[in-house]
Amino acid sequence: MNTTVDVNALVQRIERLERELARHRDLIEIQDVLTRYSRALDWLDADMLSTVFFDDAEIDYGFFKGSGRDFQPLLMQIEHSVGRRWHFTGQVKIDLQGDVAEVEGYNITFSAEPAASVPPANLSHFYGYYLDRFARRNGRWGIVRRKFMLLSTTSILETQTDGPLSVINLTGSTSTAHPDYRRLTSAPSLRGIGS
Repeated sequence: MNTTVDVNALVQRIERLERELARHRDLIEIQDVLTRYSRALDWLDADMLSTVFFDDAEIDYGFFKGSGRDFQPLLMQIEHSVGRRWHFTGQVKIDLQGDVAEVEGYNITFSAEPAASVPPANLSHFYGYYLDRFARRNGRWGIVRRKFMLLSTTSILETQTDGPLSVINLTGSTSTAHPDYRRLTSAPSLRGIGS
C-alpha cells in the first residue's frame, strides 16, 4: 500500500479551499450589512444603522447628497415619521475584488402613515435599485458609496385587518421598544472608522 502524500498538492488544495471559504464569508457579511439596513429602518434602530454606512460614505438619494454620518440621522427622522414601514432588498449581485465590492440590489419598500390598518390606510410602495460600493476596513464590511434609483411608486388601499384577519398577529408600530424586537446582530458600529 502506497502512503505517499503529495505535500505540495495538499498545501495548494488547502490554500484554494481557504480562499473559497474567505470569499463566501465576505459575500455573507455583505448580505448581512444589507439585511441590517432594512431591519434598522423597520425597527427604528439607529445603533444598528451605524453598522451599515462608514461615516465618510458618499450617499446620493436625490433628495440628499452627502456623507454617511449626515445621512443616518436624517434617514431615521424620515422613518420615525411613518407609522409602519417594511424594507426589502433582493436579487443582490456582488462583484467582490479583495477589500472592495460593487453591489447592486433590488429594493421594495412599503409604508403607511397610521400604525394600525383599521380603518384601512393607503399603503405606499417604492421600487428601486441600490447601487453600492462596499469596502472592508479594519476587518469589517460597510457601505462607502450608495446611490438609490427610484423605478416607480404606487399607492393602494390596504385590506382592513379586522374580522377573520383579526386572529393574525399584527405588527403595529415597530421600534426597539416593541415586545417582539430582537437585535439579532453583534456587529459593532462603523462610526469613526476612516478610509
